[in-house]
Amino acid sequence: MKPLKPSATGAISAKAMKMRDQGIHVYNFAAGDPVLANHPVIIEAAQAALGMSPYAPIAGLTELRKSAADWMNRRYGSQYEIDQTVVTCGGKFGIYAALQVLLEEGDEVLIAAPYWVSYPEMVRLAHATPVVIQTHEPSGWKLTPQDIRSHLTKRSRVLILNNACNPTGVLYSREEVKELLKVAFENDVIVISDEVYSEIVYDGAEFVSCATFPEYRSKVIIIESCSKNFGMAGWRVGFAFGPQEIIANLIALQSQSTTGTSFISQKAALAAIRHADEVTAYVRNAMDKRRKVFFETYNHLFAAAVQPVSSGIYYFFKVGGDSIAACEEILAKAHVALVPGIAFGVEGYARFAFSESEEEIAQGLRRLKII
Repeated sequence: MKPLKPSATGAISAKAMKMRDQGIHVYNFAAGDPVLANHPVIIEAAQAALGMSPYAPIAGLTELRKSAADWMNRRYGSQYEIDQTVVTCGGKFGIYAALQVLLEEGDEVLIAAPYWVSYPEMVRLAHATPVVIQTHEPSGWKLTPQDIRSHLTKRSRVLILNNACNPTGVLYSREEVKELLKVAFENDVIVISDEVYSEIVYDGAEFVSCATFPEYRSKVIIIESCSKNFGMAGWRVGFAFGPQEIIANLIALQSQSTTGTSFISQKAALAAIRHADEVTAYVRNAMDKRRKVFFETYNHLFAAAVQPVSSGIYYFFKVGGDSIAACEEILAKAHVALVPGIAFGVEGYARFAFSESEEEIAQGLRRLKII
């Protein structure tokens, strides 16, 4: 068996839960799970679906696929049809499945660091090679067209683009997205665009989907999810949108693996999508309150004032030196769980998820102050 690295966020969360089982109060800011009651329309739909649990269609419920495509088209100016849409067991499986379908042994996948912790390992599971492109805090942690060009080889097959970004909260402008797509398209590189935080954007900032540009859509796969945008992490419902032939292969892969997504979860997701504006506003407003508490408290407690992130539910900040050792010390001494930056491909940093309650965030930051 090949040695596989477990998810860093899952590993830290497991340590935090073990401490909690021992009666220790742990401030767990490792997992990116919006700690928020499901919107009532989600609960009502799930309750109505109870009493029967058939296999759902492998590609997803027809009405959910259509509603998801309509939502993308309305919100982000795409033109997806139902046969360009598949329901997946969360956005994570959508990315995994896309890589399995697209890659052959020896292919290369471009990934900007800091990256979501699972990208490199999912590439390796497809027998391909992750090619990490380092970005830097002084330049806003942003990938540039020149970064892509300088890392291209004849084996470059896929670029994974994460906008809005986990862990940095970076949000790319319309022109920046277009330029990244242009260089990928010109070099026959398919873009897997991870857009699972598309609705968690603050202060009137614009989220620009890679699906917005019809001239590049033949080389783009969009990954969306109910986990963050609709506050439904445990329901495990995601979506992939893309060229019909690629989506057909994703459906075939699902038929031989997951058999699709839970019927009840899909019914709950259908209600969320049909009330998308209301549900996403409910989640975004709750996360925005927590974001404000985090940054106001952080700037009050610590000397270096920082600016609030534009999107997402994380802050990526310096801890110095060995980030694993730093996070282990913080967990042991302050009982605060963070994810070390090296898990995102950047040493000396840690990720703080401000998705817990406002009181928990404020108290957790005060605990950090004692280190």
